[in-house]
Amino acid sequence: MSETKRGFGTRGAFSIMAALAVTAVITTVIAAPGGVDAAPNPLRDKTAEHTVSIAADGSYSVRMDTKLELALETAWGFGGDIHDGFRLPDSESLLPPYLRARYSNPQGTIDSAPAEATIEEELHSVDIGFSTDRLTAGAHRGVLNYEVAGAAVPAADMNGDQDNGVVVYVRPLDRGDLVIESAAPISAVDCEVFSPRGESCGEKAGDSWTVPAEDLLHDRAVIDAVRITIDADPKGVPAPDIDS
Repeated sequence: MSETKRGFGTRGAFSIMAALAVTAVITTVIAAPGGVDAAPNPLRDKTAEHTVSIAADGSYSVRMDTKLELALETAWGFGGDIHDGFRLPDSESLLPPYLRARYSNPQGTIDSAPAEATIEEELHSVDIGFSTDRLTAGAHRGVLNYEVAGAAVPAADMNGDQDNGVVVYVRPLDRGDLVIESAAPISAVDCEVFSPRGESCGEKAGDSWTVPAEDLLHDRAVIDAVRITIDADPKGVPAPDIDS
């Protein structure tokens, strides 16, 4: 083969490879994430606040108030999915004991209009809330109410040195401020990052206790539960449902 033909073959191969490289770059740019086909985020801002009202027997009601600012029309859901069990301290058991709570009576509104709220249970997962197929751009408010029973134990079950008091467990559906109200005085509030260990969180505000949204996170992880101790008669607490 002559030098002329070898030189032509090399240049031809180089030209083909260059053309393929340009085509690959163009294809990558068109298919790159964030291109013209990417769906825009409809949410401009969101805040949530849970208000927990505890009765003397440890049962409580929850009011979850969510405010949205939407940039676009979209479907939206209010509520969340949580675990029904709260781990109790017990160093002697092979499997740790869990307190099983019961959730009931869900009610919802969207911009003050009634919405059909539901509770769906599968194994130990509980899904509470409601949704809508269409919310227009702008400000909206969704309110979800539900009731919880069986999420309380006498304080003596937590610490044998205590004779009085009731421990109540709460698990928020969404991140946001937590306001705790109680028929009996609140003596302590702890955020459990890794149950059953907890650290004091929030602060007393008048007759209630407020835990800011920031306290419900620990090293960017959502805390497992909020443990509330109230000065109530433990004899008034119904027999808890505890299993492993």
